Amino acid sequence: MSDLTDDELRALPLGRLLLQAHRRAQAASLAKLQASGHAEIRLGHVPVITNLDPEGTRITDLAARAGMTRQMMGRLVKELEAIGYVRLRPHETDLRAVVVTLTELGERFRAEAPVAMAAVDRDFAQLLGPSELANLREMLLRISKS
Repeated sequence: MSDLTDDELRALPLGRLLLQAHRRAQAASLAKLQASGHAEIRLGHVPVITNLDPEGTRITDLAARAGMTRQMMGRLVKELEAIGYVRLRPHETDLRAVVVTLTELGERFRAEAPVAMAAVDRDFAQLLGPSELANLREMLLRISKS
């Protein structure tokens, strides 16, 4: 969408503009995290990390929370395991199930994510100005609550 002109962007339905802004915010946050030492993390890995319980979570539960298939979640988990962000262990009572937990590196990523998101918020405040950003937040809150 970045190759669209300003007029073409203005003509898009509001939902598409909100989605574009969301994608920009995600990409900016991820870029900050990648620059801080998490170079192998992709946007697709985020639903794994954000849906994990502290004591660990079964792959089937992760998939349900993220709204994806068990097979896709399993693939993402395997990728994160290969790069050191999660570990797998058998479920204590269900021998067919696997429980996913964060490694120290995964915990560091999860702890650094809010810092990156706050930095993106500051970038948006600089782009829009504090007053316009506050107005945008209020408008998005009203839309979210409607």
